[in-house]
Amino acid sequence: MKVQGNRYINNPEMIKNKVEKKTTVPQNIISEDDVKISDSARKLVETARDKVSDFQAMHFSSINGEIKEIPAEYKCENLFKLELKTSSISGDKSVFEGHSENEVSVFEKWVDENAAEYLSEDERNTLKEQIDKMVAAVDDLNEREGYRGTSFESVFLLSASEAGLNKINKMYIPEQLQTGFSNMIDEYVHFNESARNSIMERMTPDYMVIGIRSKTETYKYKSEIISDETAFYANEKKEISGICNQFLNGKTDQKLFCNEMKDRLNDYYGSRYELRNQPEAVESRVNNMLSKLQHMYAL
Repeated sequence: MKVQGNRYINNPEMIKNKVEKKTTVPQNIISEDDVKISDSARKLVETARDKVSDFQAMHFSSINGEIKEIPAEYKCENLFKLELKTSSISGDKSVFEGHSENEVSVFEKWVDENAAEYLSEDERNTLKEQIDKMVAAVDDLNEREGYRGTSFESVFLLSASEAGLNKINKMYIPEQLQTGFSNMIDEYVHFNESARNSIMERMTPDYMVIGIRSKTETYKYKSEIISDETAFYANEKKEISGICNQFLNGKTDQKLFCNEMKDRLNDYYGSRYELRNQPEAVESRVNNMLSKLQHMYAL
């Protein structure tokens, strides 16, 4: 947590003394009368008291304009504003890093640098328009504030986007460039999946209690939570990609495609605990996702 920007205490002891006069840190957090503790445990308690006192000193002095920098150990990232970043498939810096909210620009740059020899300006502009339709919804999601880890929405939109870009590769990209464009699609998918998975793991609690207040109350630990989440999203990606590919390859018609997607969205949002007994809210979520899909595929 930052206090008053990047600042530090000129004279920490002086400020600390001021705070102790105003706010006394409780010294009876744990006492020998309450429970017997080891020397190492006692040292941990004393360290905790010291840190509380230090932080109160910093907070007090920040109010009085006496802080210039908070030590790094007191700084905490805002997990709801984390930048999407990860290395490329090869391990180098990803070409999409720093462009998570405008990934279409990375694709457009690739088109300008590689397709000029094979496509006219009008053809390149048409290609860019098609790419923009496939990527815009993912860019919009990445721009949104709030939880930035892997979610049903991110998996849904990225899976549909990937299927659409692969269709574009077959229809609009010259044969000589298809391998290169396919590699760009793979990097795009890898960037979004890996960056969001990383944030999801960081925001997953160490454990959660299952069956609170029941006789069978148990604990579910972080590794198991992440494993279950990963398996769920992997299955969703497989199912959504399959439905999209069936439609884009002409094996299902538009009506069947839309109905399948609507049913899948209804099943997911209808089962959400926070949306229980709220059919209008479920319908709104479903229609919002369908509208993004319809724009993506020009339905």
